[in-house]
Amino acid sequence: MAYVKRLTIKATLYKALKYIVNPDKTNEKILISSNKCSQNEKVAIKEMRTLKKVHEKEDGIQGFHFIQSFKKGEVSEEEAHQIGKEWTAKFLDDNFQYILSTHTDRDHIHNHIVINSVGLNGKKYNSCVNEREDIRRYSDLVCLEHGLSIIERKGKVKYCSYKEWLESKNNTSWKDIVREDIDFIISSSGSFEEFIQKMKSEGYYIKHGSNVKYMTFKKSGMKKAVRGKTLGEDYSEEAIKERIKYKEFNISRLNTKSFRRYKISQRTFEYHVGKLIYKSEYVNTNVRLIILLFRSIFRNNQNNYEKNISSVKYTYAQKKIIAGIRDLTSSLNLLDKYNIKTRGDVKNTIQELEDRISAEDLILSKLNDLHVKSAAVMTEIELYQKYEKYYHEYNNSILKSAYRKKHEYEISKYESCKERLLKFGLKESEFKSFKAKHENIIIRMEAVQEEKENIYQELYGINKLNSYLDHENRKQICREVSLEKDSDSKSEKER
Repeated sequence: MAYVKRLTIKATLYKALKYIVNPDKTNEKILISSNKCSQNEKVAIKEMRTLKKVHEKEDGIQGFHFIQSFKKGEVSEEEAHQIGKEWTAKFLDDNFQYILSTHTDRDHIHNHIVINSVGLNGKKYNSCVNEREDIRRYSDLVCLEHGLSIIERKGKVKYCSYKEWLESKNNTSWKDIVREDIDFIISSSGSFEEFIQKMKSEGYYIKHGSNVKYMTFKKSGMKKAVRGKTLGEDYSEEAIKERIKYKEFNISRLNTKSFRRYKISQRTFEYHVGKLIYKSEYVNTNVRLIILLFRSIFRNNQNNYEKNISSVKYTYAQKKIIAGIRDLTSSLNLLDKYNIKTRGDVKNTIQELEDRISAEDLILSKLNDLHVKSAAVMTEIELYQKYEKYYHEYNNSILKSAYRKKHEYEISKYESCKERLLKFGLKESEFKSFKAKHENIIIRMEAVQEEKENIYQELYGINKLNSYLDHENRKQICREVSLEKDSDSKSEKER
């Protein structure tokens, strides 16, 4: 993503040149290029002033300063510099003296371009509203050619990896990071005090205790602290203590009265709270068994559960189990769709879905290459049509010289676009059909991306299913079931 702006230099051209070639900012002057002038600012200023003098245009605006900033971590120093070269070549047409430098002294890499206000042909650089819009468009075009993101461009389809899709789905943020850290530390803490110490060792500053109204967390790098309550009901001080207590529950104390027998799909399966006994190799029935174990916590049927879910306030363990029921229920459809019966089928299906994603990526990559090439042509077509009226008005004007002076930028841009389109071998009569082909490429890219999203959703569901069938996850499920049963028995005794 590149952000572009333009500054006008009225009197300090040498100062601007000296600033952009600073060796501390340009990796010891390695990231500097120039056009029709020296890279040394002292020599360059003399060359620029000489050109102004030759054409008797020493007064007025002395130059222009363009800045092209990239998103943090998106581009290397060398690529940023190359993008700067390609960008200037598109909107300056090799007619102006300039120095280009790439600065690396900040967390985001950015290009500086300082140009002489007078061109080699003696004409001044024409700065106007249209010119500012066009230089941004050319910047977007070059970024597109390099596979970078751009700001608010229609028709851009950015494809991502499964990991990136998961991060997008999970909406990763500072709050998400804090929640994940808390969840992880709770899983390895035997007491609340141990939890606090481990959080501090992870770089957290924590406020808690009776003299603090809300427990707060602030990790190194965060601008401000976040309240546990803001993270969710399960992240207040009381909830964290409760979760650690849940974790410490000893399931071996349960007696054999909690042993039950269920009949599913004409097969008998047994479970003991704290222990699952599978008597089938079929994943489908095992998933149904886990769902049944979950639902037994609430002691009612599925219909009542669904009706009351919005009005009941559940504990942390219950909410986690509710999420499990939803995940596994949606996974049952995938089991039927892909005819999954064994754990081996699960792994084969995951591989099949990953292969399909790779195939869609290949198609999308080829379409993206076509899109980049056609976008370059479409830019010239649209600018040609944008400034065509100025060219016709100029040809029909009685005062051609005065009209051209007023609209020099628009007429020159029309002429340069016309010249480029001729090089592309494209006639004006073919513009409409070319635009239709360009739009068709975008539609095809969007269709492929939509198909990828659907495959990602299914892969996400299968991976969720696989994690529930995993040995460690089954043990965690059993602990939560045991906990709920124990809580119920305590409540009955209190009554």
